Amino acid sequence: MNELELFQPVLDSDEQILKLYKPNKFRTFFGTILICLLITILFIIPIIGSFLDPETFITGIGFIVFVIVFDFLAILMIALWYNKTIYAVTNKRILIRTGYIGVDYKALDYDTIGALTVNVNWLDKLLKKNTGTLSFGSMSSPMINTANYKFSFLYINNPYETYREVKAMMDENKTKKENN
Repeated sequence: MNELELFQPVLDSDEQILKLYKPNKFRTFFGTILICLLITILFIIPIIGSFLDPETFITGIGFIVFVIVFDFLAILMIALWYNKTIYAVTNKRILIRTGYIGVDYKALDYDTIGALTVNVNWLDKLLKKNTGTLSFGSMSSPMINTANYKFSFLYINNPYETYREVKAMMDENKTKKENN
């Protein structure tokens, strides 16, 4: 199935996909692996001392196994998320297809978008992959803080260029509606 067909279940009969975006794979996985590595280091360093004490040795090994399993599950979850996630801009709205086990769709009509922001965080800058997050705000999902945007294109390539493209499509849609 090609990427355009992935949105067929939610497209209107007169709706056309203008552009598709996919999260940057390296940025997506690197961020998760970095967090897992930091958590592993923070939890395992204190346990290393338990190897010297025979009474806590088994507990220490068990905890290390727990942390490794946790890291593995986190990476598995991000792999499942990445494989299902794709973003679309249509002639009417933005669409987000995502999920872990099943597939979820989110849609936001251009008419309801009140804010559009670009966020390039420290990790995006550190990796020098030209990635960032494009977030959309509306009356139904206002942008209260950067961690909880309901409508975001996460880890996309060329975030400022994408911002200009989406903004131009929104403006074009608004002009068409005003002329009709």
